Amino acid sequence: MSQLNPVRGHAWAFGDDVNTDVIHPPSFFSLDREVVKRGLFHEFDPELQPAIMPGDMIIGGRNFGCGSSRETSIQSLLLNRIAAIVAVDFARIFYRSATNNALPCVTFADPDDRHRIRAGQRIELDFATWTLHTDADDHIALEPPGAFVQRIWQAGGLLEMLDKPEKIRSG
Repeated sequence: MSQLNPVRGHAWAFGDDVNTDVIHPPSFFSLDREVVKRGLFHEFDPELQPAIMPGDMIIGGRNFGCGSSRETSIQSLLLNRIAAIVAVDFARIFYRSATNNALPCVTFADPDDRHRIRAGQRIELDFATWTLHTDADDHIALEPPGAFVQRIWQAGGLLEMLDKPEKIRSG
């Protein structure tokens, strides 16, 4: 199976139980993609979304993405070109929705390692070695997801994969 390319960006660090209303508040529900994009973390910090750059990553604690199963949470992350989310663990429905939309969600091998990453720090996620590298020359081990999840990411999402049945069977 081919590997995903490494991603590089800045870390945006959050704590435990970040729910979908914090990720994308209902006041930004819209069919207008720019409105959805602007809503990312708006009620947490209105200045955060404009500062996010393509390739940046979210660092989370326990139960990241808890709450409702709103697709707009995932869409706002994707519209802002968040490259991946690395957390202690994820709410199951959020994880599946992110996976189905080809947004990599990866967990720390050691949950305490999340404290080794500072907000704003430059980081690189290496999918070949399942390691998060920091600009402080720190190397943090991650738990690789199953092969099927990786194939969904590589295909560009579940719908893309279902469009190509050979990708479902390969492995």
